[in-house]
Amino acid sequence: MTTRAISYRLVLPRPWTRLPVGRGLEERARDLVEEAAARLPKDAPPDQVGPWKREMQRRIVTDVRRAREYGGIDLYLPTDTMDGFLMGASFVVSEITPPGLPPDDPAAAIGGVLAELASSQDGARPISVADTVWVRTEKVVAPDPAQAPELDVPTRRVTYATAVPGDPRRWLTVAFSCVGDGDPDGEASIVSVELFDAIMSTWRWIHDGDDWPAD
Repeated sequence: MTTRAISYRLVLPRPWTRLPVGRGLEERARDLVEEAAARLPKDAPPDQVGPWKREMQRRIVTDVRRAREYGGIDLYLPTDTMDGFLMGASFVVSEITPPGLPPDDPAAAIGGVLAELASSQDGARPISVADTVWVRTEKVVAPDPAQAPELDVPTRRVTYATAVPGDPRRWLTVAFSCVGDGDPDGEASIVSVELFDAIMSTWRWIHDGDDWPAD
């Protein structure tokens, strides 16, 4: 019998950072921005640092609030520059209830739900991560001012979905999006997706009774 998974762990490369969605949003965002600003070159012009800090904090708060609205548990985003630029990418771990999950025997329906997800969406395929079958979906999404008024370019999005081991009523999605350099098929977007897939390959479940406690 599979023991119940109560949390998870990921290995994050710099400059990716995890933000729990429901805890001290504004204060945590401010701390992250100050930490990132401390790593800027000492001779960085103050008239550029100030706007950079405000934009970074605005983006963090906006992304976390949006994640919370969609059942988000944790938001991950780069909180430092790479080669002098902010990465236009993020991903969120969310808890969902997939369609077609019967309330009386959800465990028996897991395979069918995964198969339905894989067959009903373009660019979807099953993939094994941490001894668990996920459905991975990749697509390009046109800008939607109603959802994200600050974005006016397409985004490349990758989503992983699965049932929580030992707890079939709970499902998780891990949804990644990036704008790259504005071209969803460009090298910057492709490299960002490859990095996200590499991060997902480090996913490990924390099971009830493990010595490694959950947050």
